[in-house]
Amino acid sequence: MKAKISFLLLIALAAGLTGCNEADPSRQTKTVGWFFDHRDELAVTLKACRDNPGELANTPNCVNAVEARNKVTVQEMKDALK
Repeated sequence: MKAKISFLLLIALAAGLTGCNEADPSRQTKTVGWFFDHRDELAVTLKACRDNPGELANTPNCVNAVEARNKVTVQEMKDALK
């Protein structure tokens, strides 16, 4: 009986912790548009992606940050031609 209660408490604890990282705003996936509008955060994210490409290169935030950087570059080129 004691083993069953311990097992149920363990299952309840695991279920309760399942969504914890989703509530952390720093871990949420940011869109290309968001990075385009928040250049400081874009720079920080790109640096983190370059510093640890083995773990981060293919994460959604790194992919979106690289795409946002490309859009920023194109926009800056267009602005320079005006």
